[in-house]
Amino acid sequence: MVNLNEYATEKVTEKVLALVGEIPTFPRAVSHLMKQLKDPDTSLEDICATISGDPGLCVLVLRLANSPLYRPGFSNPTTLSIPRAVQMLGRKIIESAVLSYALRGMLRRSSLAEKLLWEHALACAVIASDIVRLIGSKNVETAYVCGLLHDVGKTVMCLRFPETMHAILEDQYNQSQGEDAAICSVAMEKEHLGIDHARVGAVCLNVWQCGEEAAVACAYHHRPKDVQGRSVWPGVIRIADILCHKMEYGPICRPMLNLGPVERALRINGAEMAQCLERWRAKIEETFQAFA
Repeated sequence: MVNLNEYATEKVTEKVLALVGEIPTFPRAVSHLMKQLKDPDTSLEDICATISGDPGLCVLVLRLANSPLYRPGFSNPTTLSIPRAVQMLGRKIIESAVLSYALRGMLRRSSLAEKLLWEHALACAVIASDIVRLIGSKNVETAYVCGLLHDVGKTVMCLRFPETMHAILEDQYNQSQGEDAAICSVAMEKEHLGIDHARVGAVCLNVWQCGEEAAVACAYHHRPKDVQGRSVWPGVIRIADILCHKMEYGPICRPMLNLGPVERALRINGAEMAQCLERWRAKIEETFQAFA
């Protein structure tokens, strides 16, 4: 595994804090639940008690357990208790869902730019979790978390610099037919704010203790070759990112993008890619519904 090198040093963290200010924290119930989910000694009863004590978490867990994503073949929702829903979903899925819930809570629902960031995060998570299946890995939940959080730096920067970040996101949207649209977002952030979302996001994920895989994916998803052979996650997320651009989920929309390089990387042909795109779109829309 890669360490974060320049992204994790005390000096860089201090720079991020100086520019961004205090890093936002998760709600108390979310932070407590995340610690419980990561601790193998925490009982399901204690996890259920934490969820039951927070109305938002209750709704989230019951809605997911009743959704077609996790109850395939059931057309109508079934009334479930929190203990039954937790048992059905399992710790890893709940952890991913709680991170999604926390990320959604940071975004303002009235902002189109932040709505696009949310849709992009969920879409990237869904696609990344399926990409790892294609390459024969079982780390589906890790892929989901890496995809979900890869642009969290943009979310934090939107909270701290709303006008500047919204202008950058608008420029991305308007210029997204260009070949270097994604690279320009990093360049524009550095030009206008002195820092970029990959660096901010990696520091935030370290502070939140979201796992080294997610922090590395966030830090290097715009330059995965820098860690090639040491971590697969930046490359997986870069591919998922490109596919989101093709499918028009997020601030960058490039429907005419040539997916030949992606097909070669995944070792699939054009017909198989078309099937994947259809499958991903259906699952992404189901996921949007689950978190609506």
